[in-house]
Amino acid sequence: MNEDIDLSDIPELGEEFFAKARRLGPLVEKNSVVVDSDIYEWFRSTLPEPERSKRISQVLRIYMERYQARLAALG
Repeated sequence: MNEDIDLSDIPELGEEFFAKARRLGPLVEKNSVVVDSDIYEWFRSTLPEPERSKRISQVLRIYMERYQARLAALG
């Protein structure tokens, strides 16, 4: 532990805190996805990490939401 950090003003967490605490699952999951090389190269050439991963996720989310909307409209 770093001796330069003063933790004396941080209250300890008691039983009441842990009784109400909820564990959250991960909001993102690291996976591998196979994409055409020209598509990946385009993203790589236009965006640095981590923006690249975020943008690819945004594009996939838009596609997913539109696809779900079409299914709901048919349904």
